[in-house]
Amino acid sequence: MEFVHPEILWGLGALAIPIAIHLLHFRRFKRVQFSQVAFLKDVQRDARATQQIRHWWVLLLRLLAFAALIAAFAQPTWFDEDEQSNAASTAGHAVSIYVDNSLSMEGMGEEGQLLQSARNKAALVVEQYEPTDQFQVLTNAFSGRDQAFLTRDQAVERIESIRPTHQTQSLGAVLERIENQLGKASDRRTSAYIFSDLQASTHRLSDEATPPDSSIQWFFVPELAGSTPNIWVDSVWFDEPVRIEGRQAALYVRMQHNSRASVDRIPMNLRINGERVAIGTFNLVPGIATDTVLRYTHGSAGIQSASVEIDDAPIRFDDQWHFGYDVLDQINILVLSSGDAEAVNAALQRAYKTAGGLYKVTYQTQWSPGDFSGYQVVVLNNWPASGSGFNNALLRYVEDGGTAVHIPTQKTLNAPLLDGFGVPEGNTWIEQSDRVSELQLAHPFFSDMFAQTPERIDLPEVASIWSRGAAPREEVLATTETGRAYLSRIPKGLGQIFVLNAGAAEEATNLIRHAFWVPLMLRIAERSSSHSIHQAELGTTDAWAVDAPLRRESGWSMEGPQLWGSNSETRAAQWLPEVREFGQRAQVKLAGVPFETGHYILKNGEMPVAAVGLNQDRAESDHLAWDVEAFESAWNARSWPTMRILAGTSSTLPQIIQRLEQGIPLWKALLLFAVAALAAETLFLRLWKPSSKA
Repeated sequence: MEFVHPEILWGLGALAIPIAIHLLHFRRFKRVQFSQVAFLKDVQRDARATQQIRHWWVLLLRLLAFAALIAAFAQPTWFDEDEQSNAASTAGHAVSIYVDNSLSMEGMGEEGQLLQSARNKAALVVEQYEPTDQFQVLTNAFSGRDQAFLTRDQAVERIESIRPTHQTQSLGAVLERIENQLGKASDRRTSAYIFSDLQASTHRLSDEATPPDSSIQWFFVPELAGSTPNIWVDSVWFDEPVRIEGRQAALYVRMQHNSRASVDRIPMNLRINGERVAIGTFNLVPGIATDTVLRYTHGSAGIQSASVEIDDAPIRFDDQWHFGYDVLDQINILVLSSGDAEAVNAALQRAYKTAGGLYKVTYQTQWSPGDFSGYQVVVLNNWPASGSGFNNALLRYVEDGGTAVHIPTQKTLNAPLLDGFGVPEGNTWIEQSDRVSELQLAHPFFSDMFAQTPERIDLPEVASIWSRGAAPREEVLATTETGRAYLSRIPKGLGQIFVLNAGAAEEATNLIRHAFWVPLMLRIAERSSSHSIHQAELGTTDAWAVDAPLRRESGWSMEGPQLWGSNSETRAAQWLPEVREFGQRAQVKLAGVPFETGHYILKNGEMPVAAVGLNQDRAESDHLAWDVEAFESAWNARSWPTMRILAGTSSTLPQIIQRLEQGIPLWKALLLFAVAALAAETLFLRLWKPSSKA
């Protein structure tokens, strides 16, 4: 308890006056002669004892009344026990206001939109303090201006300017930032108000976390969303790794949701470069993710910026998923071969010509660094052993998403080349008549390769084969009758390498003259995995990597977000991100850059390289939130400083703040107590009259 005017308490010394009056006040009795004196003495003795008791009660009531009046004029204020030490400061208040403006606050609660309700309440809290108090207003942006004290008017203006942001901050980071600022106001009473939706994804309470500052009064004002379910686009992927101009496409879309009931025929559409190219609907089943497919035809070759959109109010930040990809007019294939491999090269040329110009094949007998750039497939046909520079370049090319095909001969096994892919050394070439007996038709490589699966398929013959140990994660796609691997796929990083263990030379196998040759080589080219979808989530994706023909004399830039449908005078903003070059791969740093969601074009000089879709982190899409009582219990169970939940409305919150921060004024109660004491004295004197009868 503290007093506004403690000097008035000196008036309590005046209570000695009524005490002295009562002690010195002696009533004189008139003597009357009666015949029976003994009886009168007994009556007089009883009256004096009763009168003394009554006088002491009157004295006590008057003292209480006067003491209450004096204390009321001193204006006492009562604080809770936990606030006594904080209330000792007389320099004023230092108040931190954190308003969670993440996109999950776009949800609806009992008082409307959560963010709007939080802003209104935060402004009301600020207005309960004096103009001389200091304020910190903090949002998820964690900008520099959040680390400066504001006046009361400036704080209200700052709160009114808060808008939603795609940035999110953990509870631990928010508490630490509040402590750093309030620590600068050591001579003031410090309080922190946190307005948030208590979302479980950002309000984790770890036992290993540093306890908050105990000198700060921590208050949480929850803004809880209603029970409206939310649906969000989780991811997209194509059924084919390479997109070809004019071909049919199937885009698979996965939706997540927290609905507890089935929902049917929810609309969805796909936009590419701002134009809608496909529409569809999907149904929700409670408890599981929903996958659907959008079918359309690829347009002209080039860089494509696409978005999948659904309509799910009121939370809309996760209703779109932006991504970029490339459409090719042809697949570029590089064939590296020695001089005595003309028969196989000619067979490759015939196979790729059957696709009607879809494949462009380049033949080389020499290699230099950088030759792999721009090719989706690299075929090593009877390629002799090369140095570590070539081997490392090919390994890096595959790891970055390229596809390689190794066609050995008995003279060019090139074991050191495959050592980087995990193939053990010490292998031999075996000459033995054999035949391919089995294809792993259930493997995705053979999906839709045949119009119908033949019961008895004619497969190539083998005269000699490379017998070697298997590499880790190697997938055997075809085996011979003796159980040896004929065709294998070895995944590595983002890419893959195919190994024809019998080669393709006519002295080892009849593969190039067999009907299996053409669909095999076309399928390998079609399944080249160098063209991935370019997509990222802000806040969780630190860097985005893309294959690019690097021109070191040119600088890197990003333009975006792209403004589809706007007039030609409106241009997208240009960014100069940090880009690191690794061989034929560029890595763009996304962490720490204030990108907005949307499509961005990466440029090397003036040449567009790729389009990427930046999306909001889906961590807040599932608006599962703490129960208020559970959150308070979890906080207090960690032996942290006491925290209070202020679950008030806009109309009741000011009174709650006034009671907590400014204490409970007791002067009205003391005045009522004084009046009650005086009334009790009056009733006492009237009802307790001296008795004249024995």
